[in-house]
Amino acid sequence: MPNFYRTQTLKIEAQPIFSEVNAASADVWNACCYQMAMFQWHRGYPHAHRDFYFGKDCEGWMDKRLSHPLLHSQSRQAVRERYFKSWKSYAVLKKSGSVENPNPPNNRKNYMTTRFKKSAIRFVEGALLGKRVKLSLAQGHPKIDIPLPSNFDMSKAEHIATIDLCYHYGQWTLHFSYKYETETTATGGEVVGVDIGEIHPIVSHDGQDTHIYNGRYMRSLYRHRNKVLAGFSQAISRCKRHSKRWWRLTRRKWKRIRKIDNQIKDALHKHTTKFVKYCHTKGIGTIVLGGLTGIRKSIDYGKRANQKLHQWAFGKITELITYKAKALGIKVKMIDESYTSQTCPKCGNRKKPNNRNYICKCGFKYHRDGVGAINIRAKYLGHFGVPVVAEKVSDRMTPPLGFRLIVPKVQVALSQIKECA
Repeated sequence: MPNFYRTQTLKIEAQPIFSEVNAASADVWNACCYQMAMFQWHRGYPHAHRDFYFGKDCEGWMDKRLSHPLLHSQSRQAVRERYFKSWKSYAVLKKSGSVENPNPPNNRKNYMTTRFKKSAIRFVEGALLGKRVKLSLAQGHPKIDIPLPSNFDMSKAEHIATIDLCYHYGQWTLHFSYKYETETTATGGEVVGVDIGEIHPIVSHDGQDTHIYNGRYMRSLYRHRNKVLAGFSQAISRCKRHSKRWWRLTRRKWKRIRKIDNQIKDALHKHTTKFVKYCHTKGIGTIVLGGLTGIRKSIDYGKRANQKLHQWAFGKITELITYKAKALGIKVKMIDESYTSQTCPKCGNRKKPNNRNYICKCGFKYHRDGVGAINIRAKYLGHFGVPVVAEKVSDRMTPPLGFRLIVPKVQVALSQIKECA
């Protein structure tokens, strides 16, 4: 059975050692940048951050020269692995050309997330001190002792592979990564096409039924986030930097933004979970997603439209669908979605729709995003734009079915910003 890694997040109280540890990880990253330049120079490549070589011998050469008096050896190794993984990603982007002028990972850092591997993690449970996790540092330094909540599932402790110490918007968190195996495997041969949109995050078609997952609640959250951010930024701009009032407003801004981000994440999880469960129930064997890599390079529809499109979380939706589907044994494929929303599924005529409905001169009428999902599925099956096959498919289609999240109303509390200011 295939193995997967899942992550659990836990909020923790701040300790002074946390900042020192993350600063130490940044020092190791900066040392990697220096050692990479030295390695390339020794090989005769003076331009270390352009066309250069990196491989296992480079990693081994660098690993022998990395040291830090505070970090555990496995934590230093994790920084080095992340550094080379970033270089490999940069090489792929540069070769594919999907991102124009990608930046190599040679920027120095002040702080960086610290990763503790299994050999540096110890869980303890006692009647007096309760549940705790101890994270090892370098030899001679005391372990970091972090209390865990009483409802923490200690049965997962032996499956945890890594723990990341993260700082985000003024909040310290532990990210537990644990390994598990899938117990189910999808045996169905059905294929569902998925069009990922900004208004409707998921629109799927399985050959007969079209499901539209409404995303207007998430759009309202993004608008709310922009208004809150603008209100706090205006109030903070009138304060002296790092003054008492400046810090008070900054902490309140972090708290509000973090809450809205969690609401957006919750909505994405609910939509993707509902979609993947539907695919599993119906026996879908393959989910085909339309690829949107590099779409932001060519968009320019004005200030307001560009802001919406640049906040479009299509990458996060793809990631959530992928790991949730693979956990149930469903394959996930990515294909180019060019012209899928403009091609008529019945006659193959190409036309750019002006509104949410696609109306063709042959008489075919359907939802525009539904047309995109139909054509993505047809493109994967190899009969995209074929009128004979498309006509048979269009005869079996049913009207699209919409799904909307049932959520509480979001109230914009900008008055709190004015009160605080």
